[in-house]
Amino acid sequence: MVRMLIAALALAAAAPASAAPVPVRVVWDGNDAVGAVLVNRVRGLIAGSADKREVLDQERGLAVLVQTIDPATEFATGLGRKPQMTVYSLVINVRPGDGSADTFATAALGYCAFPDIASCSREIVDAIDEEIAKRKLG
Repeated sequence: MVRMLIAALALAAAAPASAAPVPVRVVWDGNDAVGAVLVNRVRGLIAGSADKREVLDQERGLAVLVQTIDPATEFATGLGRKPQMTVYSLVINVRPGDGSADTFATAALGYCAFPDIASCSREIVDAIDEEIAKRKLG
């Protein structure tokens, strides 16, 4: 029993300390229901991760800007059932945290149907993870 306790303590001491979660500011500009669900799902994935945390203030990390529109509203067809989907623009910027301007990192355009919210939000978080790794923020 004592040996197991000593071994566990030795392993804990040898394990590298985990890095602090990377601050991520998520800004949404849109008024469509599917876009709101998509962004809230992204926020949920960030909140559930150990390596990222959502922030409201300017901190060193990433700024994720998501703009969504409902194409059925923007391009009203007038007839038939309107699709439940959103079209989004994603921009990820690096925030220096010192009050200076953000630096552009990457951008993407996409669309997401309501049944695909889980996979679409995962793709957005994967893009965030890719930038964190590329910029060695984590």
